[in-house]
Amino acid sequence: MAEFDCEETKRHVHEYLHNELSDQELQDITAHLANCDSCEGDYDVENVLNNAISRACAEMPPQDLADSIMNRIRDIQRGVPH
Repeated sequence: MAEFDCEETKRHVHEYLHNELSDQELQDITAHLANCDSCEGDYDVENVLNNAISRACAEMPPQDLADSIMNRIRDIQRGVPH
C-alpha cells in the first residue's frame, strides 16, 4: 500500500484509534502521524473525544434521573400529554 497522505490519514483516524485497520495500514498511519503535525493534532482531538465518550457511556445516571426518564417514556407510550 502507498504511504498515507493527510486526507487519507484524517479519513481513517477513527478506525486507527479503534485498531480496525490492517497491520500495514496501522504502520502507514503511524509513520504519517510521526511526521505530520496537522494530522497528529487531528488524532489528538479524536482521541480526547473518544475517551470522553467512553467515560460518559460507562457512568450510570443517578437513579432518580433514570426513574424520571423511564416514567416519561411510559407516559409517552400511553399517550399521556406532557
